[in-house]
Amino acid sequence: MRSALTIKELRKRWRVSDDAALAAAALGANGIVGPKYTSPDIGATAVLGNAHGRIAVVRTDRTERYGDIVSWNVPFGHGVPVCNGLYDGPEDTTFWLGLDGVSRPGEPVFKPNSNTLVSRWRSRTGRAEERTVMVGSPTGSDGNQLLRQLTCKGGRVTAAFRIRLRYGHMGEKSVVWTLNRHGGGYWEYTAMAGNTKLFLTTNVEPSLSEGGGVLTGTMALKTGESAFVSVGGHDCLSPRNVEEANRLFDETEDGWHKWVQTLRFRSGKYAEVGVRAAINLRILGYGDGGSFYAAATRSLPEDDPRHGLAVRCWDYLKDWERDAVLTILSLTDAGDQKVLRARYQWYKKLHDIRHRLSIMHEVDGGNVASLGEVVIPGVGYRGSIYRVGNGAGDQEQHDWTSYAAEVHYLMALQGEIDLERTAALAEQTMAALFKPCSGVWEIRPAENQENQENGAKLRIYASVQILAGQALIRFAEIFEIAGMMDRARECRARAAEVMPWVRKNCVKHGVIVAAPDMPVLDSSILLAFMQAPDMFESTDEKLVRATALAIDTPHTARRPIKGLRVGKGHRRYNADQFSDGISTEEEGNFTNITGWLAIVFLQLGMIRRAESRMGELLASFNRVEQSSEEQWPDGLALGNLNQAYVYQAVIWFVLLYQAIMADQEEARTAEAVLV
Repeated sequence: MRSALTIKELRKRWRVSDDAALAAAALGANGIVGPKYTSPDIGATAVLGNAHGRIAVVRTDRTERYGDIVSWNVPFGHGVPVCNGLYDGPEDTTFWLGLDGVSRPGEPVFKPNSNTLVSRWRSRTGRAEERTVMVGSPTGSDGNQLLRQLTCKGGRVTAAFRIRLRYGHMGEKSVVWTLNRHGGGYWEYTAMAGNTKLFLTTNVEPSLSEGGGVLTGTMALKTGESAFVSVGGHDCLSPRNVEEANRLFDETEDGWHKWVQTLRFRSGKYAEVGVRAAINLRILGYGDGGSFYAAATRSLPEDDPRHGLAVRCWDYLKDWERDAVLTILSLTDAGDQKVLRARYQWYKKLHDIRHRLSIMHEVDGGNVASLGEVVIPGVGYRGSIYRVGNGAGDQEQHDWTSYAAEVHYLMALQGEIDLERTAALAEQTMAALFKPCSGVWEIRPAENQENQENGAKLRIYASVQILAGQALIRFAEIFEIAGMMDRARECRARAAEVMPWVRKNCVKHGVIVAAPDMPVLDSSILLAFMQAPDMFESTDEKLVRATALAIDTPHTARRPIKGLRVGKGHRRYNADQFSDGISTEEEGNFTNITGWLAIVFLQLGMIRRAESRMGELLASFNRVEQSSEEQWPDGLALGNLNQAYVYQAVIWFVLLYQAIMADQEEARTAEAVLV
């Protein structure tokens, strides 16, 4: 089901007036739409995960809701959340543990080499430390639970917790707790969220209110004593005492430590940055790591209602073929020994891969397009829309097989070849060459290509063709390994058609532009520079350099081709020149574009400029070293949280930078010996 949603159509539908109260009443959601927003600053959050598909977002802004769980997809994996306070829904949700009477602790931090969030509290009578973790790790099993514990570190304190969970995309359904059993200093409650049973255990005696919908409790602690609360699915390992809770913390942290020890980052500059980026990326994994969420959240806008109506709100709790495989390739390069093979096996479960590989799936391999997209107005982040599903599920993006090709090629080097699947993907790639498509980004095309009023025109994009050509080279190499030389020559011959076409049709003013009939910059060409090395010859270096520098030029500079740099960041394209079928309003700066530029500049030997751009990307990270998908030039965080592209860029930059520095040091050493 393709969505015909555009900003123009939304404004007709909503009839937003200057009077906020009237606008809210017209939507039947008084107090949601308008200047009074309840959702937290997404830049002041921390994303937790266990690398098995369980993800939560913790609020870390300086408010009385500090430490609250504001988004949580446990235990559904890819379904309805049970805690959605990140959005402006009409129902309040909370999962908070802290000191009674104290509004907030000091600065939170992640423990080194782990995904355990630590907050330190202080009251007039004592001090305490609170730990929050999603139980499980890449080297361990899925604990399927969120565990919080507060420990008195000196003096005396009173721990307090409050839990009020809702489920449904608007929080319209309450979670009602029922006491299951208690004794021996612990209490166990159960509740139903849809068809899934939740289990809650704690050593704090709770009180029920609001018809069983709210659990609260307090517990006096002296030095060394702890209070814990655990909530998870039916298969969670619910602790019954502090010792069992500590064991779950230890097993989770040990699992992350073991995984970090497998990574290939060299000691020295950027090493810690690379490790944290790898952890932030790995927590997006689902199941055994064969599929990955594109981000940790759904439907956070790429533009802010304060600057106009937000409509670019995508459901990123999906496995996008491009995002997921780039994640797998970057983690593989960093040393993860599991995810590449897991992806190769994951392809076997896809219903469509031998006929038409889709650009996205559910993380369990389900068909996104069959479920369509539902748009709920007014309850999204800061009053924007909330999307469930994604209308891009059946779009044509003809770069898609280049990522599957890379996985199959790397596995072929290990001696595993599925010739039937390889041949099918190669045929799909050749059939798509020089055909118009929705590009690399999500472009919403018009239903009727003759009438472009409500959608984007499909085009033959330069970056897409280059990536498709790279896919054919990879397929040729697989056929050569298998001894199928005729098939290999066919793939190479078709791939050889691409760059002459690009040089003839898509080079304007000395740079590569988006498409033959679109002489503007599209930053997706940076992905082609990074991911399609076999498509470029040494004589193309001047063209690559000029294109990268043009993208890095301020958009206000008077140039024949308008640059994409805005302040200390970059747009993916200038929306006023590059209709995407959604809006002509400008987007925020995409943090990954700045990272991709840094990588391309490294490849070009422009090390000082590369480090400067990577410094700008890292400056966008929040206090817990995590990033949102986008930012406004003023620093406001936009878009979905823990977007995979950002950490992929950091990982590749760090690995490439360290390799270049090692080569330079080796060359200096050799020169010194000769002298």
